[in-house]
Amino acid sequence: MKKHARVVIVGGGIMGVGLLYHLALEGWSDVVLVEKGELTSGSTWHAAGQCPHFNSSLNMTKVHVYGTQLYPKLEALTGQAVSWHGCGGLRLATIDVEVDWLKYVHGISRLAGYEGEIIGPSEIAQYHPFLDVFGVKAAFRTVSDGHVAPADVTNAMAAGARKLGAEIYRRTRVTDIKNLPTGEWRVSTDQGHIIAEHVVNAAGSYADVVGAWTGHKVPIANMLHHYLITTPVRELIAFAPELPVVRDPYSHCYLREETNGIIDRPL
Repeated sequence: MKKHARVVIVGGGIMGVGLLYHLALEGWSDVVLVEKGELTSGSTWHAAGQCPHFNSSLNMTKVHVYGTQLYPKLEALTGQAVSWHGCGGLRLATIDVEVDWLKYVHGISRLAGYEGEIIGPSEIAQYHPFLDVFGVKAAFRTVSDGHVAPADVTNAMAAGARKLGAEIYRRTRVTDIKNLPTGEWRVSTDQGHIIAEHVVNAAGSYADVVGAWTGHKVPIANMLHHYLITTPVRELIAFAPELPVVRDPYSHCYLREETNGIIDRPL
């Protein structure tokens, strides 16, 4: 294990590994990530992997757009396979206030530079022939939305980061972080200490524990939620293109294809 590093990242989920990869891309090769288990073994492995553009914040929308531009080419950049599904999306509106919201976000889409349009109920069947549009007033259709397997993306970025000189220590538990008189940080692990200029808390479900070591209160709460996956559906198997991800405000759920069936999960 290294004794010194410019940056130590605590946590090997998609956030920590994504930061490691992008720091390495910026030329910060003296960076280290420490993970107590295996990469993605926290909340990342079962995350939904949704990649929507629909957002009311222009800056956040730009982040989303960057992701959907990166993921399709990540395998070529890192040599690691990524399960990218660029199936597009449909966000439904069932009341007038929701239609107005679609119009507002459509303006954001033009500023952010991604392809989107508002369509009427009669047009929805062109993109999703199985969707019942009863009560639907409009839908916001995005072309380059999609979904990806978070574990695949994380491992691809880990491979890319390693190629660029970053180091990843798996099965290494961080036990404490202390600020030193020099302004540096001592990151203590069960495999030794690392002195770092910067420390990043990317510990996910354990971010509050890691934050407490440096006197920070991290406002995070772990929550459970449910989802449902159907058995394979004959009509979906016969229908060649993948259906767009549907976000339904009436049921407060999204629906998408999953293993020739449908996954239904709360928004």
